[in-house]
Amino acid sequence: MFIHMGEHLLRRPEPIDIEALYEYRNDPDIVHMLGGFSRGFSKSDLGDWIERHRKSTEDLVWIIANGEDHCVGHCGLYKINLRNGTAEVAICIGDASLWGRGLGEKTIQTVVNYAFQQMNLRRIKAEVLATNLRSARMVEKCGFTREGIAREEEYRDGYFVDMLVFGLLRNEWKWGCPK
Repeated sequence: MFIHMGEHLLRRPEPIDIEALYEYRNDPDIVHMLGGFSRGFSKSDLGDWIERHRKSTEDLVWIIANGEDHCVGHCGLYKINLRNGTAEVAICIGDASLWGRGLGEKTIQTVVNYAFQQMNLRRIKAEVLATNLRSARMVEKCGFTREGIAREEEYRDGYFVDMLVFGLLRNEWKWGCPK
């Protein structure tokens, strides 16, 4: 399954993505900004990660690929609960040259569209480290509402960091952009 987003597309992870994933998922500058990514990964770990997510019924993960089909990041819907109509969205742009150019926002909008229109979900949650102000601004720009703070949720660089919690309801979203 491919979802086209102009110059980039979303596709399911493949073993050819291991090298790119290995590079950016072990980059301390990237890991520092992401919740849940606090340890290094081997190439074998990432192969297992790809296979686990390809089979998962609770997570739907995509690679963000450029025009040459090279992995520049990944995103997904996690903790999918079809009974309650909920999921959590997360994104990682691994190619720093693409930061601040709108790719994150376009990707989040595309994934949210898919969640609401194709999966019939009703609520999407996003969690962002309080130290990652760029990501917090991006999810708010995408229409998410800040709902709270999980205090001292993640351990980073010798101290605990708060996690900002955001939510977006389907009735707050219309045709690919927030109301």
